[in-house]
Amino acid sequence: MSELRWLKKMAATAAPLLILAVPSLWLIAAVPPLWRDVDAYVQTVFPLNANTILLHAPLYCILSRVPLWLGYLTSGAGLPVRLGHFIKHTQLTDSGVFALVFAQHVALWWAALFFINIITTNLWSRLLLAIFFASHPLFYAFAHCVGSETLSMIITVFLAATGLRIASRYPNIVLRDWILFGALLCSAILTRHINSLLVALLPITIFLIALVRSLHKSLASRHATSALNFTLGRSARVWCVSAMTGLSALVLATSFTHLLCWRAHVRWRSKVGFTFVWRLNFINRVPLGLRDQFLAAAASKCQLPEARQLLMKLAERFRQNQLWDPAAFVKEWKVSFTDPHGKIQDEKFDRSLNEMAYALFYPPSSALWSAAVQDFEHATRLRESDVVHYLFVTTDYFFNNRASMPQCERLKTFREPRAQLASAANQFYFRWWNPISFRLWSIIWLLLLLRSVFMSRKFQTGDGTVVLYVVILFVVGVTIVFLNCFFAEIQPRFTLPMMELLILSIMILLGVIFRDAKFPGHERRRNN
Repeated sequence: MSELRWLKKMAATAAPLLILAVPSLWLIAAVPPLWRDVDAYVQTVFPLNANTILLHAPLYCILSRVPLWLGYLTSGAGLPVRLGHFIKHTQLTDSGVFALVFAQHVALWWAALFFINIITTNLWSRLLLAIFFASHPLFYAFAHCVGSETLSMIITVFLAATGLRIASRYPNIVLRDWILFGALLCSAILTRHINSLLVALLPITIFLIALVRSLHKSLASRHATSALNFTLGRSARVWCVSAMTGLSALVLATSFTHLLCWRAHVRWRSKVGFTFVWRLNFINRVPLGLRDQFLAAAASKCQLPEARQLLMKLAERFRQNQLWDPAAFVKEWKVSFTDPHGKIQDEKFDRSLNEMAYALFYPPSSALWSAAVQDFEHATRLRESDVVHYLFVTTDYFFNNRASMPQCERLKTFREPRAQLASAANQFYFRWWNPISFRLWSIIWLLLLLRSVFMSRKFQTGDGTVVLYVVILFVVGVTIVFLNCFFAEIQPRFTLPMMELLILSIMILLGVIFRDAKFPGHERRRNN
């Protein structure tokens, strides 16, 4: 009997894992590793500096070097070196890139299996959810791509799973779950700065769960005031723990970044102004007659003379109706920030950009609101295939910009004919969800949500906390993308948090619905 139980347990793990691995194995065999253009090159080749610590969050820039180093050692491409030396002088090899991409795929399988196992314990439900997850090229295309969004995506799956377990166990949450969630949240923040918004996920969820339960109890038994007060007190303590977990993760991530800056002899500062340069095209929406006045008003808020000079240069650029090229603007003006010895003063440049960005951003003008809303509307019309195709476009970036990614010349992805990359982008797997945009997925999500609420009330399954968590998960994903539109012009990759959390929340709702479906063996477990 014990052997049969062990076999069933192994099958419940192995069968979904095999399904989750199939798309990865096909991608590894049929599609060369993808690259997130020059950003991925900076993250995997540059030593620890302002770009790999402050501009690109540091976790991927550090962790990616481990498989790259192991691949380098096995390739025999050079003398064996220690990991510390390799981080400072990274050498890209085919075996190193393969080790990195394979590690990303394995981490994705682990994250997806962890997520599915928390959703349901039924084997057939797990198999269906594994098939649904494996059918989405969004996850696997990013796992096959070099770039920090990949690690962010994988950590988010772990984070969503841990958050689901905490919501399901409310209010009897064990310390281990809080620690795991805090560690994952800290890792997510260290992977992408915008992930700091995930700090609000659990506090909002737990607040709503406590509010709904207290209202339900107060309506059910108006005279049980002592029990209600006890429940509210306990809920307040749980909420405080959730808030402290989020704040602790944020503080730890910030402290780790400061530590890396100290080790690399880099002075910490925000790089939000540099990012905001990619949003400055919103100035085109300011009427011509008011544009100079708008920029002059922003300049009057600046204390640094360099920031005022940047705004004057902006006014000149937009007065000439030139096509806005943020990279060219940064390259042109960064040269002017040089000391007497001819060295570029990066810190001074960043602080000037930050002050300029603050002057233009706060308070948000109608032109900025209009640009952000239009970009967000465009984001909601995108499909998975649009985001996946974008990764092929960023990989193709190398062929027109070889000088900015010199080590990539020797890699398999770029040794093969350029047409082969374009052919790989047209694989049917990347396009079979084409008829469904984010908006249509949202409608499907809403229908599943209503179905789950109905089943929870009809069968008294107690899934109300899970449903509330799903709603907050969806809202947080949408909020991340919407706020991102205020700081940078929309790109398909920026929609990843919104699409990922939508798909994950749909899987949770399917798990709720499957719980009351009559799968083989399901009735026996329910009766026991």
